[in-house]
Amino acid sequence: MASLLLPGNVDCIAPLPNGQLAVGLSTFTGELWTGAIALVDADGLHLQSLVETLAGVPALAVLERPDQFTGRRVLASGGDDGSVDLWFLQPHAAGDSQTLQRTQTKVLHNGAVLALAAAADDTRLASASADGTLRLWDCNQLLACTAQLGGGDSVGGSAALNAVAWTADHTVATVGQTGQLCMWDARQLSSTPAAAAAVGAPGLSLAVRDASQGQLAVGDLLGRVAVYDCRSLGQPVQQKQLHQDAVHSLASTRSGSGSLVASGGDDGAVMLLDCSCLGASRQLVGVKGAGETPCYIRALAWQKQQPQRLYRGGWDQTIATVAL
Repeated sequence: MASLLLPGNVDCIAPLPNGQLAVGLSTFTGELWTGAIALVDADGLHLQSLVETLAGVPALAVLERPDQFTGRRVLASGGDDGSVDLWFLQPHAAGDSQTLQRTQTKVLHNGAVLALAAAADDTRLASASADGTLRLWDCNQLLACTAQLGGGDSVGGSAALNAVAWTADHTVATVGQTGQLCMWDARQLSSTPAAAAAVGAPGLSLAVRDASQGQLAVGDLLGRVAVYDCRSLGQPVQQKQLHQDAVHSLASTRSGSGSLVASGGDDGAVMLLDCSCLGASRQLVGVKGAGETPCYIRALAWQKQQPQRLYRGGWDQTIATVAL
């Protein structure tokens, strides 16, 4: 299993179209979080470039469409200082690798941007924050914020929103500290969600298991993973304790006619989920034992190109491939 030690906690991983991985890092220095974005070769896990940031980087997302004016691919990052940044991925003179060039920055959230999600086949972006708000952005219009949803006394609550995912063209899902799974209509400016369901504990992670069937996986603070049907939100279709500690990361990818979903927990374990029967899920990485350095897995990502690979990152400051 290949691994790479990086200069900070690994908070998020975003696969890039050229086979690189963008990795969001955070480091606590004195009383402040600082951070960086690392670009890593996905094949050998070699560090290719590093851009330091003024705040930790808990969220990354790659926009599905290139920039309409330059044709370059765009990476979005969310910062602990409430900022949303757009970066151009530009070719490196040395070869196929890319470097980052910051193109826009907006600070509209009053708390850390804990999650980002790019809409499929679009330039829309959703950001979820510790301030309890969900913001929608049009990245073709100089990173224009088109809507603010949630916050205040809504069902979504003013407590932190920890994860966000697009489940359909106009529907965004969030989970957060209030223990609510909320579905938001991106076409309506509303402080209340279109639908909500109780998770039973603070929700920490989301992954769309099957968009065509409206299935969504949710990881929570108690180490449980649940599968919901977004079309008739209510009790989970399934729910099972798969980790001994909080599930901070879920990642899904298409595989043949179906999909693969993995979960990562603060117990150091990585599970390959069987969403039709969670009890049949398979452990890929074991739980950290007593005396071992804690891993606190905070990031999972699937490489989109073949062969299919899964990467994990955590607060042991390493990124590593996970044997399937």
